[in-house]
Parts: sequence; C-alpha cells; structure tokens
Amino acid sequence: MDFDLNEEQKMLKTNIRRFLEKEIQPIVEEYEIKSIPITKEIIKKVLPFGYIGGLLPEEIGGGNLDHITYFLMIEELSRVWPSLRAAVSTSNMILTHIYESGTEKQKEKFIEPLLKADKIGFFALTEPNVGSDTSSIEMTAVLKENHWVLNGTKTFITNGMEADMGILFAQTDKTKGGKGITAFIVDYTETTYKAKPIEKMGMHSCPTAELFFEDSLVPKENVLGEVGQGLKLAGKMLNFARALVAFICTGVAQACVDTSIKYAKERIQFGRPIGSFQLIQAHIADMLTLTSSMRLLGLQAAYLLDKELPCQREASMAKLFATEKVLQVAEKAMQIHGGYGYSREFLVERYYRDIRHFTIAEGTNEIQRLIIGRDALGISAFK
Repeated sequence: MDFDLNEEQKMLKTNIRRFLEKEIQPIVEEYEIKSIPITKEIIKKVLPFGYIGGLLPEEIGGGNLDHITYFLMIEELSRVWPSLRAAVSTSNMILTHIYESGTEKQKEKFIEPLLKADKIGFFALTEPNVGSDTSSIEMTAVLKENHWVLNGTKTFITNGMEADMGILFAQTDKTKGGKGITAFIVDYTETTYKAKPIEKMGMHSCPTAELFFEDSLVPKENVLGEVGQGLKLAGKMLNFARALVAFICTGVAQACVDTSIKYAKERIQFGRPIGSFQLIQAHIADMLTLTSSMRLLGLQAAYLLDKELPCQREASMAKLFATEKVLQVAEKAMQIHGGYGYSREFLVERYYRDIRHFTIAEGTNEIQRLIIGRDALGISAFK
C-alpha cells in the first residue's frame, strides 16, 4: 500500500482546509452554542468538493472519487465542524443507497435533488427497543392496494428534524424475522409522520430526532431493493460507514492536536511556555501517535474498499480503535488546557462532546470486538 498522496489529493486537501477555515469555521461556535440547525445553504457551500455524491460516477453528477480521497475530505470537514459532516454524510449515504439499489424511476426522482442538496436525507434503522439487534425491528409495513401502511417509531435519527426524505426499515413479514425486513424511501411530500427532537450531549447543530409513524402511507413503488431484503441492503454500507467513522475521529483528534500545540506555545507558567514542560510534551507526543495510528488503520480499510476486497475485520478494527483513542486524545487536550479545557471559552470541551457517541454509533464497540473475534476464530458469539 502506497501511503503517499498524489498531487491531486494534496491540492484538494489544501484547498478544502483553506475553504473550511475561511468560510465555515467562523460560524461554527455561534451555531453550536445556540443549537442553530445547519441549513441547506450551508450544505450547498461544500457541495463543489463532492461531499454529497463524490463517490458516484461523473455521468450522473458525481465526483468519481476513490474512497481514500473521499475519506480524507471527511477528515478535513470533521476537523472543522462535526455537525456539518454528519448532515452531509448522512444525506450522501441515502443518495448512495438509492443509486446502488433503486429502480430507474426512483433514481430519476430522487438522485438530482439529493445531489444538489435541494433535499436532505435521513437513515431510519434504530428504534426505541432495537439497537444492535436489527433483526428485531418492530415497525410494521402492511401492503394495502397501492400503498404500504407504516406504524412504529424510529429513534436517534440524524437529520430527522430537517430532512425532506429518507430510507426507513420496517417489518413486512414477522414470520421471517430478519428476512422479513424491507427498506422504503420515505418522502415527506408523500408520507405523513411526526418528528420530535432529542436533546443530546454534542453536535448541537445537527439535530437528532425521534420519528413517529401512525398509519402513514408510502407509495408501493417506494420499496428500495426487494421486499424482505432490507437488512442485506443496510449491511452493504457497514464497512464503508465504519471506515468513515475512523476518519471522522481522526479529524477531531487532529483538531485537538492543533489547538493543544497552539495553546502549549502561548500559555506561560513559571515564566515559560508550558510546551517546554516534559509532561506536556509527553501528552502531545501521545496525541500525535494515536492520531496517526487512527489515520493509518482508516487508510488500510479505505485501500481495501478501493480494491473491492473483503475488509470487514479491517473496518471494524479501524472503527474500534479510532472511537476509543480519540477520547484519549480529547481528554489529553483538555488536560493541557487545564481549567480552560473544561470551559466553553476554548474548543476542546466541544471536541470531546461531539465525538463521545461514536463508541456507540455504527455498531457499538462491543459488537465490533465480536465481529473481529468471529473473523479471527471462525466462531460466532452471536445467536
């Protein structure tokens, strides 16, 4: 594996960082402190770089990017504003699902508005009683004439308050368990549902919601993929999603490193910069080592994705390592900042809040360990 970025990747990374620092970073703190939701206008500012649709072919408006390039872009966006990253990558996931599994009619109807961010998407899998055990989905979908009738609740849905549409998973045949779950494209102009915001620890500008469906109608032609194949469709994106998380964490870790180095050079104690103290340098060294390790494990998974090779173990390892080590990096950043690290006057307290949930998201880290163990031993700990 070649770890050197080509000239195009280097230029793109530089241009994105310059743009984000100039156009996006100045508004981040006001939005986060006041919990102002990210708007479509803000999302559209980053579209030229390919944050939505970047991996899709150029002939349909995509960027034809490889995974390594796209993930490096995600790292840069996460370094500046994790909430904006969440909004765009969730919508991008919906777009990718429809491109890969949708009918021609579905593609004609939904791809262009998603690419242009005229519509923002959500991904509704989790329920109040369903987390890691996705085969136990309780939401039901019953076919009546030309519509499916949905009943149930989805929770912890990113973009749930602001989105215009999304992909939702429901049980269409309870006798088949996980093989009776179907994916649906839900458009707010066609399907009525209610959304309630969930107060959470971090990423305040990307609202998370609980969605309530009560005899909600979805057109028959909005089934995504085949009836009963919903979990297979969801599983197709898991390796990608877990590798993505590694780069999200790397971006936040890099932000912690950057702000800590700056602070350690400027903060004077005992007549000299605290960066001259051995223990502060030890913290910085540990942070740099952990951040580089996160990036390397993410690059390994991205490389395998680009080669279309199996990477379940590598994606889970990258997700597991990054989500746990980024918390250590953020805690060291807070320690370097002392009392200011616990205050909102400096950014490091938000970095910790924004990243804390990733040991839970995209499959808990307990599940990742079981996946890695199963791959190594050939013995499943799952039922």
